[in-house]
Amino acid sequence: MNEDMEFFNRFSHMYLHGFKNLSDMFAEPATEHGITLDEFYILYDIAEAKGKIRLMDIAETHGVTRSAISRLIGRLLRKDYLYQEAEDHDRRNKVLKLTPEGARVEHVVFSELLQRNRAWAQSFNLAKQYQTLDLVEEFMDKFVNEGTDTKQVEKPNFTEIKREA
Repeated sequence: MNEDMEFFNRFSHMYLHGFKNLSDMFAEPATEHGITLDEFYILYDIAEAKGKIRLMDIAETHGVTRSAISRLIGRLLRKDYLYQEAEDHDRRNKVLKLTPEGARVEHVVFSELLQRNRAWAQSFNLAKQYQTLDLVEEFMDKFVNEGTDTKQVEKPNFTEIKREA
């Protein structure tokens, strides 16, 4: 078998049996609480915001359209996980805030994701986890996100994190 076919077959196997399962496994704590992983990240962004956060802020940080975020936020509003509050100086601008139930769900899912990561760290140490993330990010930046208008977020590297600990 030539090198191209070997790579194609290995990548296909990784996609079919690895990436999909990894995605499902990572999303499991959110789905157990009736939300998608994307919806969890919206709750998380609101919980971690250092001030007012609006729909457009979330759309920008997630790298998606306003209408895509609007649909997700609409589902979270219907579930009573968040609410919108008009700003005093411009009533058209709506600030997003968590309800007590939304804050509870965000905290529980976040805690479960952290616990899962700690369990992984028992077999896959932190340095190896960051090496893997760095490699995947490099691949994504080079081949997947190339030519897109994705906002680059400054990411800490393992050495910086190790120093802070």
